[in-house]
Amino acid sequence: MRPLAAKHTHIGIDYSHNGYYHGAVKQQTANLSDALFSKVQRSVLGVLYGNPDRSFYANEMFRLAGSGTGAVVRELSKLTESGLVTVTKIGNQKHYQANRKAPIFEELRGIVLKTFGMADVIRQALMPIANNVTVAFIYGSVAKGADTSASDIDVLVTGNGIAYPELYSALIPAEDRLGRKINPSVYSNEDISRKIKDGNAFLTRIMAQPKIFLIGSERDLTEAE
Repeated sequence: MRPLAAKHTHIGIDYSHNGYYHGAVKQQTANLSDALFSKVQRSVLGVLYGNPDRSFYANEMFRLAGSGTGAVVRELSKLTESGLVTVTKIGNQKHYQANRKAPIFEELRGIVLKTFGMADVIRQALMPIANNVTVAFIYGSVAKGADTSASDIDVLVTGNGIAYPELYSALIPAEDRLGRKINPSVYSNEDISRKIKDGNAFLTRIMAQPKIFLIGSERDLTEAE
């Protein structure tokens, strides 16, 4: 394996595990979510399906969704009636939560994470340093769909000229927005290529796990001469 090329690559979703590759650039990713969901739907689903193990009271939804109260109320009503969201009354407050028992929960959460939910928030946070990033992806419990609200979001970044403090600082706004701790790891292109070739146990385990790509793709990660 040769060292990963120091170039700015695709920003989007890798579908190679399904037998084909879609090198979606950032604008194409935005268009995908626009085609599937309205702005209000993206906002509401991003909050609820991005954090499925906690509930949100109505005022929280209004603030986090960043849309008009009436539009959010209508969307919550539709999602509740469809069974995608549950509502529980606690005192005088209605609490809304993604419904894990919904028949399309996993599929919908996957779409939310990969297009306009957690992944997009972190992707946007990486934009100031994106020119130095070759590959960035989420791995661990989030990518496996086994996370809880207390789980860290594990992110691995490869590139050239990226210092850990710089990466950590770039991700702080994403942590604040998501209400989740982000656990980043950073490697130079040469270093990660060498470690993978040498069979580093940590990286070998990660390479075999599901990933949600933020920048680049599996091809960029494993490209050989």
